[in-house]
Order: sequence, then C-alpha cells, then structure tokens
Amino acid sequence: MLLRSTLTSKQMAFKRSLYPNQGNRSRFSSGSGREIDLRVEFDEIIFGGPTSIPHGKQVLIRRARLDDNNRVVDCVCKSKLTKEADMDCPYCLGEGHYWDEELIICYARFVGADGGLSTRVKKLFPGEIRVDTKIFYFKYDSAISYKDKIIEVQLDTEGNLVVPYFRESIYKPQTINPYRSDYGRVEYIAVHCREDDAIRLDR
Repeated sequence: MLLRSTLTSKQMAFKRSLYPNQGNRSRFSSGSGREIDLRVEFDEIIFGGPTSIPHGKQVLIRRARLDDNNRVVDCVCKSKLTKEADMDCPYCLGEGHYWDEELIICYARFVGADGGLSTRVKKLFPGEIRVDTKIFYFKYDSAISYKDKIIEVQLDTEGNLVVPYFRESIYKPQTINPYRSDYGRVEYIAVHCREDDAIRLDR
C-alpha cells in the first residue's frame, strides 16, 4: 500500500524550524517560540551556556574494534580452545578483543532499586534482591552500542582528570534508549547500566 504524507505546508515549515541554524542557535524549536528545543537545553546543561555552567563529566567510551563483517576483532591473547582472554594482556586488558577509547562528556546519575528501570529485576524467586542502576546521558549523536563499555575515570574534586589517567569503574550497557520527541527526532541518549555488573579497579 502506498503511504502518502498528510503534512500541510504550515506543518512542514514548523518541522523545518525544529532544526535551528547552528550558527544562530535558538532555544526554541518553533517559529512561535512556544516549543523548547531539547537538544539545545541538553547542551546547555551538559556543556554549559549563556545561562548555566557545565554539569557534565568526562568518561571513556571503550568501543569494540569491528572487522568488515561487523564482528568483534579478537585479541591475539584469546585462546582458540577455551575462548578466554589473558587478564594480564597489555593489548586488550583482558577484554579478549581489540578496542579504542574516546573521552566524551556526559551526565550520570544513580538510581536505586526502588525506582526507574531497575525495578525490572528487583524481585526474583526465591526472594528479593537489590539491583541498583547507573544512567549515563549522552548527546543525541553519540555513537554507542551494546558491544561497547562506559568507563568512569578518576577525577579530582574540581572535576578535572587526574594524571596519569586511572580507570575506576567499567560499565556494560544494559539498555540504550534514544529519547525521541519533536517529530520523532533523537533529543538525547540514555544508557542504563547495572551497578552489580560494574568492574571496580584498584590501584
């Protein structure tokens, strides 16, 4: 069946106004000035703006290196027999595959087991368990997949990276949720990670 667009010219003009000119950014997404542009608001919260200071922090995204068939490239340390990696490998640090890391700014918050998506696994037979969640919020065009890891690095009390860099906690994405709003466009990305699955590293 052929689908036809039912948008009027006025609606199309409004849709185009949802994507403000980058050289002259507006915090409103419509010509009438009534709709808040969530991308602009997110940027001002995380990166700072004319009316706010930055609230984001730096984390590492460990992206799995993929081959031409979109498969993870195994490290030379990975055993062909047991499929296990060498935990002391200087190349993959025990991941079992090659990866690349990138510093990126995001916002993170902790959610206890009493609320949010963490309640999905709060009660399991034969009793009750506690599952806490860490949620990382990224810019709408950030590239992250379930093959990747989010790594919290050590920061000083002012939010600056401690040198030499030290990886404190490694999180595996459990739910990657691109939040959509205006005409279905992605406004920001929320990544939910389980605290009990996080790897804590000691110096």
